[in-house]
Amino acid sequence: MRELTIGFAVAALGLSAGCAPARPAAGPPPAAPSAVAAPVADADTFTRPLLREVPVPAAFQAAVDRGTRTMSGEPGPNYWQQRVSYSIEAELNPESRVLRGQERIVYQNNSPEAISDIVLNLYQNVYSAGVPRNRYAPITGGITLDRVEVQGQTLRAHGEDSEEGDAGFAVEGTLAVLNLPQAIAPGESAVLNVEWHFTVPPDPTFRTAWEDALGGRVLQVAQWYPQIATFDDRHGWDATPYLGDGEFYLEYGDFEVALTLPAGWLVGATGTLLNADEVLTPEARRRLATARQADEVTPIVTEADLAAENATQMSPDGQLTWHFEASDVRDFAFATSNRYVWDAVRAQIPDGEGGTRGALVSAFYRPGAPNWTEAAEYGQHAVQFFSELRVPYMYSSLDIMEGPIGGMEYPALVFIGRPRSAEGLYGVIAHEVGHEWFPMMVGSDEATSAWMDEGVITYHEGMARADFWDLPELEAFEGDLGSYLRVAGTEVEVPLMRHTDLVSPYGARGVAAYTKPGILLRSLREVVGDEVFDRAMDTYASEWLLKHPAPWDFFNTFERVSGRDLDWFFYPWWYETGTLDQGIASVEGVAGADVRVTVQDYGDIPVPTRLVAVTAAGDTLTAEIPIDVWLDGARTAVATLPAGNTIVEVYLDPQRIFPDVDPTNNVWQGNAGS
Repeated sequence: MRELTIGFAVAALGLSAGCAPARPAAGPPPAAPSAVAAPVADADTFTRPLLREVPVPAAFQAAVDRGTRTMSGEPGPNYWQQRVSYSIEAELNPESRVLRGQERIVYQNNSPEAISDIVLNLYQNVYSAGVPRNRYAPITGGITLDRVEVQGQTLRAHGEDSEEGDAGFAVEGTLAVLNLPQAIAPGESAVLNVEWHFTVPPDPTFRTAWEDALGGRVLQVAQWYPQIATFDDRHGWDATPYLGDGEFYLEYGDFEVALTLPAGWLVGATGTLLNADEVLTPEARRRLATARQADEVTPIVTEADLAAENATQMSPDGQLTWHFEASDVRDFAFATSNRYVWDAVRAQIPDGEGGTRGALVSAFYRPGAPNWTEAAEYGQHAVQFFSELRVPYMYSSLDIMEGPIGGMEYPALVFIGRPRSAEGLYGVIAHEVGHEWFPMMVGSDEATSAWMDEGVITYHEGMARADFWDLPELEAFEGDLGSYLRVAGTEVEVPLMRHTDLVSPYGARGVAAYTKPGILLRSLREVVGDEVFDRAMDTYASEWLLKHPAPWDFFNTFERVSGRDLDWFFYPWWYETGTLDQGIASVEGVAGADVRVTVQDYGDIPVPTRLVAVTAAGDTLTAEIPIDVWLDGARTAVATLPAGNTIVEVYLDPQRIFPDVDPTNNVWQGNAGS
């Protein structure tokens, strides 16, 4: 069919009579049932209470006044952030699942104020009896702090005889507050030494666990070391308890980590393996060198190696220590098994100078995990796709670790479960790999604003799946759209801007954090145009790389790059739970005259209206009712199609780019014009 793009004419008017809309036998995919009541007849009396400016919180405005933030989206001239360096030595006993560690932390105070207390995250305490949580958690006893030393002084846990101002520490749930012997002045640093131990929790649980399956044990280990909380320019210390649902807000820094495990246990981890010659066999190292230069997957450790007990080097005492190093990362995690096989392949990353550089993508999995022989290729595609779509991947490696955790991201490492289908496995890998950009490289607060990582990556995952499987874009987003429409406008739905630990159950978190913002970014792309959308996303990612953006930085960046006021889009979709519902009220035309398509807006949130008409000759005509018409108060508007055409079908937004809750009135069939 030929496509003819035509001009449009619109006018606000009363609802006119005409042919009733009808669903054709073939057309856009069926949609989820409407979640709103039938429209009121006198629609023109409706108002637009959800159209208002995006509110700016006092803490953000204060940061703008201090020059650390701006109202245009980029970091301010006085922006600062803290820096942390970790040196960690740990030993994990796979049989007992007990991990013992010691760490040296250097905390650099780049803020303009002296710091007299330090907040530590003790995430493993979510597995302690009596600790508040919003997910089921097996009880392991949590983490034990065996020694805490700060500024050369060993701190005691505060007791009844402690007085205000005494140096010491207090543990409350998943947080510890360290009262320092002396304040850390601006520009100065402090050294902490901490020793601890805990038991890795069993599956089923969230983000970290061990399991016995597929003939062997896997331990996916995360949230495993005492970690300094974030101190930022808006709120100071982020002393938010870890309850389970909410994820993480972390400082960037450098890690040197030594992990001791029994020989035969392969380890994948954040960062670069420094002592491959001490832990990997000569054959594995040779294969690894090949994989770094190859665009096809290379087996590094095979089932034959497992059978020959040749997965790693051996040692006299039966133990091996794996040394890793990582820079400019916000966390460190690892996984290990004595039943892992290992595949690897090179991903080619744009180097910014017209060429490429290599990043090693590895897949560690137990034989028999469904479709995992393709996992390295899936990871390779995702890394390359996102690097071309957004800023390039900045790390030199990425490890994809099979195990009990269904999907979780850490710097240069992801935990992935065992979806039954190849499409499912690719989708989870693409989603978690996408998180290497948001929030690993662009470090938002995941618990306060989960949409900034989960929603942004739901959109990018959909784009990656469409590319890998050669899917129509609508098909790639159809599941996310249906997820939102099932709860849209009901009491189950919650606003995107609600803290994720305060979101109600019954799947509301999945909609508010993942699917609704994911499909709204597709809508936003339509509003501002593909080129502007990509430029705004790239600007946001580049300006906030290795920094801590807030939602208003995201909103303001899109307004700056697009040159448009987008509060009409961001406020109702992000802060409220109103719905979109536009419909074709009538299609009228007589011989020799323009065909008039009347559209009525029944909903709470307006969007620009896209119409596609099909002529009797099989041509397509397109028309648009701009957003300004609806923002000016119209509830009905007319788009005109040129005379000389017999219109047999009209579709409102056939690609379902905007999440209309009642698509049954978005299609007209009949015979109008000539």
